[in-house]
Amino acid sequence: MKILHGPQNIGGMAGVLAKAQRQLGVDAYSYCWPTGSFQYSADYVVLARSRRGYAQDLARFFLKEGWRYDGFQLYFGTSFLGSGLWDLPVLRATGKKIYFYFCGCDVRDSKLTIARYQYSACAECWPMLCSPNRKEALRAAERYGDAVFVSTPDLLEFVPNSVLLPQPLDLETFGPLRDQALFHAADRSNEEAIRIAHAPSNQAIKGTRHLVLAVEALRAQGLPIELVLVEGKSYFDAMLLCASADIVVDQLLIGAYGQYAVEMMALGKPVICYIRDDLRSLYPSELPIVSATPADIAEVLYTLIRDRSRWALLGKEGIRYVDQYHDSVAVARRALEYY
Repeated sequence: MKILHGPQNIGGMAGVLAKAQRQLGVDAYSYCWPTGSFQYSADYVVLARSRRGYAQDLARFFLKEGWRYDGFQLYFGTSFLGSGLWDLPVLRATGKKIYFYFCGCDVRDSKLTIARYQYSACAECWPMLCSPNRKEALRAAERYGDAVFVSTPDLLEFVPNSVLLPQPLDLETFGPLRDQALFHAADRSNEEAIRIAHAPSNQAIKGTRHLVLAVEALRAQGLPIELVLVEGKSYFDAMLLCASADIVVDQLLIGAYGQYAVEMMALGKPVICYIRDDLRSLYPSELPIVSATPADIAEVLYTLIRDRSRWALLGKEGIRYVDQYHDSVAVARRALEYY
């Protein structure tokens, strides 16, 4: 079976899943756009000087090589001929399988989210990041999708008949980083400032301003805190910087944890992230994330900072959790079952 992943590589998932599927005997390949400063890897990353150049490169590859593949896994509501999804009728007519993997702003209904939930990223950024082809992508998934996946449970309500496919993580690449993170934790002195890491792909949707205000309030109380905003760095450099953190904050508005939380749990870090109450039952019961909202992030941070003995426990639980539920090979195997 030959599967093509792309062209978006959100959180590096296209590249990671293609690699994992090859380990399971599938002839999988990822052909993707570049991913900005994070520079996520893929089997092939398009190099061009302009958006038009990217589109032309993808179209050439698709028209020349697309016929070789049996199935296409598409990410973030985009196909190899762009957000218009014009190639899907041709793929269906020629007997190809089509799989969608939605990841957030590509399908989230901002108006509905704002109306239904007390906290939401949409209320603070709408409509900056909403995909302009959201409705078209959902219609295409319903019409052409042989399997439709979402990466987080908050998206299930927006995508009919979708399946929750957890964010995949290549644990092989995290071995040395995990060792470094655990060494840092063991070598920490109680006299050092508490280092809190936060890596917002976008500050508005991650609730960064609420975290900054909370840290300023705690500093005013005399707590020694260093807030590290990890932005504009390559993926490897970002992970190295986060390996030296004591506590990590993912997001405070969305209600479900993202790829960053998965990576930080894999490093053995205690992770704070807003988990919406109505979504808890959709996660495994042993989820080790500490939940916080914009209203109580200062209190949650204060409690965790004062209870250092809890850090190591949360770290160990996070490693076990990621190994069990986010290992890329296990996630790839689950995707193949739906293929």
